[in-house]
Amino acid sequence: MKIALALSGGGVRAVAHLGIIKVLIDNGFKIEAISGSSAGALIGALLCDGKSPEEILKIVKTIKIWDLMKGIRRGGLFGLNGVREILYNNLTIKNIEDSKSKLFIACTDLLSGKIYYFENGPVVELSIASSSLVPIISPVKHDGMLLADGGFIDNLPVIPLKKTGLPIIGINVNPVVKKNPTNLLKTTLRALILMMNSNIETSKKDCDFFIEPSSCDKFNIFDLKHADEAYEIGVSEATRLLPKLKSKLQFF
Repeated sequence: MKIALALSGGGVRAVAHLGIIKVLIDNGFKIEAISGSSAGALIGALLCDGKSPEEILKIVKTIKIWDLMKGIRRGGLFGLNGVREILYNNLTIKNIEDSKSKLFIACTDLLSGKIYYFENGPVVELSIASSSLVPIISPVKHDGMLLADGGFIDNLPVIPLKKTGLPIIGINVNPVVKKNPTNLLKTTLRALILMMNSNIETSKKDCDFFIEPSSCDKFNIFDLKHADEAYEIGVSEATRLLPKLKSKLQFF
């Protein structure tokens, strides 16, 4: 069955997308289109370049915390230069429109306050822009815009997938559970995630099927050592929901 995927951001939690997608592929689902915000855009770009979930997991596990800090800018913002280098080294496509599957990358323009779903343009730079979690990570200048994390306005970008006519599976890896942040960084990240999740409910209604692994909340979005665990959480959740998913989508 042909499907479209909307992938939320969520830092290392987004590795759960890969576990879910692995199960979908193994059970005959063919991904024809992907839209992503933030880390979901990074994963979407690699998938649409023809990489398998297992290959992408290996790439993710090469990322070190220093890669998130490379390219520090004036004012203390990080530049993600290390992640940028990893993308350039692993992607064979240069532009979004060259993708093997249809790809949309969601970015927030800080100048106009609007969300843009890019289906053309430099795939690495726009993927980095979509992942620029201001004020922690510096925004990216592109075509007269100042682009930042797509999740600020649309963390589950279903809208561009509607025109594909495909059944849409939305995956959110930022479930909200009650917790008490213990320092300034955790408080800031918590506030950002809560803000981004405010638009999830609207997007959820436009999905034909929605997946939200609740266990993803137990680790920090920058805690890279949990990549394998996030992957297995995705595999487990997709396996659990597979009968329901097949039943729901059988009429498409």
